[in-house]
Amino acid sequence: MNGSDNATLQGYDNTQRVLYGFQLYYTPLLVFLGTVGNALSVFVFFATKLRKLSSSYYLSALAISDTGFLIALFISWLNLIDVNLFNMPGICQLTVYLTQVCSFLSVWFVVAFTVERFIAVRYPLKRPSMCTVTRAKLVLSALTLFTLSMCSPYLFISAPQWRPNPADSNSTLLVCSLVDHWMDLATTLNYIDFVVTLLIPFCLIVVLNTLISKTVWRLARVRRSMTNSGKSEVNNIGPVGVKRPILARSQSKQASSSQTKVTEMLLVVSSVFICLNLPSYVIRVWVFVNEAIQTETVSEIVILQHYFNLLFNTNFGINFALYCVSGQNFRRALISLFCPRMRKRQDTTQVTVVSEYTRSAGSLYRRRTVTLNNGSWRDNHELLPITK
Repeated sequence: MNGSDNATLQGYDNTQRVLYGFQLYYTPLLVFLGTVGNALSVFVFFATKLRKLSSSYYLSALAISDTGFLIALFISWLNLIDVNLFNMPGICQLTVYLTQVCSFLSVWFVVAFTVERFIAVRYPLKRPSMCTVTRAKLVLSALTLFTLSMCSPYLFISAPQWRPNPADSNSTLLVCSLVDHWMDLATTLNYIDFVVTLLIPFCLIVVLNTLISKTVWRLARVRRSMTNSGKSEVNNIGPVGVKRPILARSQSKQASSSQTKVTEMLLVVSSVFICLNLPSYVIRVWVFVNEAIQTETVSEIVILQHYFNLLFNTNFGINFALYCVSGQNFRRALISLFCPRMRKRQDTTQVTVVSEYTRSAGSLYRRRTVTLNNGSWRDNHELLPITK
């Protein structure tokens, strides 16, 4: 073995040690913070006004499936501290099954709420009838039942197997892995999993996100032009001639703004999902296409797979942070839930939206001031004598 080979081997060993240390401390931190964040997300979605939104059900289901994956990840991580729970009969099969089910559901829950947002943005007139809580529950139930049945083979094709001990060639270890005589079925399932959890959902998410982004950008441009024209209209008409359609325009703008905020948050969630999952799937595709990997490149591929897998695992514990950063409605709901004073302040806050003047009999003008009180409209009427 020459000097360059020794340097390569030493570099590989150093990289393995860094990777081992990172997994040893990062994984339990991710599991803890991710589980707490997912639990808080579900609590916020169902304990506040957000429970009236169908998107809250999709995101709550996503948080539950992500938590299931983190639990399975923690069980397998215990091997690093010599707690061989993952390699025990029964625990091995259930952990592999839970991993497959939760990773599949997380992908398709993202697809489901992306499809819903696409309908809400591109076909706003159909949103009240199609993007409902009842429909969301039906979609989630159907996806869950399908996934539980589709992943059931993993309950018997995986089991603790005796494998050679890498540290001692004269001994063996009991390792949770695929059963040898089910290897052909496992390969077939691997290809199916590759199609239904990578190719189809990733193509759908990318295409739908592109269409949603284009629509949101176009609507924002139209809204800006309408706002500018409305301002110029008010300036030209003056305070005595403000037209009645301004009220309807203000209400429409409120609803449109709320839908835009939800859409922007879900765009961030699905986009981060793609960014964190794509490297892991790309290296997986590369291994599939190049089955005859050269011996000298095996170590590099293994290291890349481990690093990309860390990104993949991060996706299951990061959504709460994404909601807090990109979801204004979520932040408000979270604050109101844990800060009763601010919640009370929001409930009693009144915001004047529009004042209009109309000519009545004689020299009187009727003034109608419309205010927003805790999300509901209230009209105040008063007669003001105005002399000519």
